[in-house]
Amino acid sequence: MVSTDSLEQFMARGAVWLVLAVIWAAACVWVERDAPRVFRRAGLFRIFLVVLGTLLFLTTCQFGLRSLAVMLPLLPLALVPYGVMREISAPPEYQLLPRQFGGILQKAAQVLPIGRLLDKLRAPGGGGFGSTAAGSTEIALLKKNGQPYDGKDAHGLDQETSRAIRSVQGILLTAIQMRATDVHMEPKVGDELQIRYRIDGILQTISTLPGAAGRAIVSAGKVLADMDIAERRRPQDGTFAALYSGRKFDVRAASGPTNFGEKMSLRLLDSDGGIVKSGLNGIGMRESTLKTLRAIIHKPDGMLIVCGPTGSGKTTSLYAAISEIDVLSRNIITIEDPIEYRLDNISQTAVNTAADLTFAKILRSVLRQDPDVILVGEIRDKETAEIAMESAVTGHFVFSTVHANDTATTITRLLDMGIEATRMQAAVTAVLAQRLVRVLCEKCKVPYKPAADELRKYGIPAAKVTMFYREQGCPACNGTGYRGRTGIHELMVFDNAIRALLVGRPSIEAIRAAARKGGTRTLQESCLYKVIEGVTSLNECARVSK
Repeated sequence: MVSTDSLEQFMARGAVWLVLAVIWAAACVWVERDAPRVFRRAGLFRIFLVVLGTLLFLTTCQFGLRSLAVMLPLLPLALVPYGVMREISAPPEYQLLPRQFGGILQKAAQVLPIGRLLDKLRAPGGGGFGSTAAGSTEIALLKKNGQPYDGKDAHGLDQETSRAIRSVQGILLTAIQMRATDVHMEPKVGDELQIRYRIDGILQTISTLPGAAGRAIVSAGKVLADMDIAERRRPQDGTFAALYSGRKFDVRAASGPTNFGEKMSLRLLDSDGGIVKSGLNGIGMRESTLKTLRAIIHKPDGMLIVCGPTGSGKTTSLYAAISEIDVLSRNIITIEDPIEYRLDNISQTAVNTAADLTFAKILRSVLRQDPDVILVGEIRDKETAEIAMESAVTGHFVFSTVHANDTATTITRLLDMGIEATRMQAAVTAVLAQRLVRVLCEKCKVPYKPAADELRKYGIPAAKVTMFYREQGCPACNGTGYRGRTGIHELMVFDNAIRALLVGRPSIEAIRAAARKGGTRTLQESCLYKVIEGVTSLNECARVSK
């Protein structure tokens, strides 16, 4: 017969075991959510925790609740290595301990024998926990001269530089897998290097490295881009390439001095085209606008100007339009700075200011090569604009871009350059303004019923809308609530009313009013249409289409 004391002792131990199991499960859930945010992966940590929890459970089954004396100190100790590594590797906003403790841990990691191991574990793509893949061997780097660099000690580089170049491989591998367009390596106060990726147009802090490791990575990037390593007082730029899963990315590197040290930025350009191959269907344009634009780009002459700020996808849209033109029956020539996409059966020329090859000079030469379609990467001055417009009225169709906020301001911008109104009347067929908005993550977007005042603010009839969606955040979208981007567009076709306005000096408001009468839908209206469709959120619409 079981005594009362034994029963009470058993129940007490059982209660402790149950509480311990709940705490362990909660810790596992926290690590499962925290690891992808800090280390970009959770697999190794998940396996470790599950195996350890299983072993402890089996130990309890084998030896009874007497094993609690071992479990109580062992379980917390099992989480200590993860806690130490996350505090060393996590960006400042994710760190749990005060900043000074993180600095102490980083310095200790460099002094102790485990320092190199921790460097490898926290280095992005270094083959450890900071990588999104098992290692950085999936990506190959090509130097400016086209020669491959495999990351091993070669080309007379010392071991430290070779190791830093392997870290650059890992950084680029992670950037490509996370769909980043830019990588920023910025020195910060406290002798640290902060690594940030621009994902879907927004900068996100990925990790913070100690100063020595950070400086070595910047120097490695300069080696790859064929820059002068010893020169740290003036800006430099260079290029190299990365091969990943059969895709080639051109990497434009730029370095420059800051008050805390040398900074480097890397821009990744998918030279294979990517979205361009799907044509205009892939840029998120409304069907009615798409139909009008397709009719325009197949005209034998005229001019289409795409406007928007830097990074709004202007060049991508132009290439998407060109990809729908029959390249075999028409001679297509592009003038770019630099060449961002490489397409078959199209002649592409890069601007080279060092060799005195400007947009205007190359354009004059191109006109003697019997072109049917000409793409001028950007109109920056009066001379380029006049030659492009002259080409548009002499049997060529011209594509180009202008930095302007919307379609109406594009006209005033050209007038400010000194372009004659009559020349613009004859040459320009249409102006397309665009922005890129982030797409809501399909795995975590949350539906909600919009308030009546919210609908009135944007002029949306309440009868037409029953549900909107807002961002939430999950591991699939890196906690942002968005994954991917799409375009919003404003297409203004030059009709008789707009051409008549150009005779005088029209105001922006007059141009917009005439465009509205002609059927132009604004950028905000285009964005609201995507909000109603559930593609993006009102918050994103307010951020982009101000």
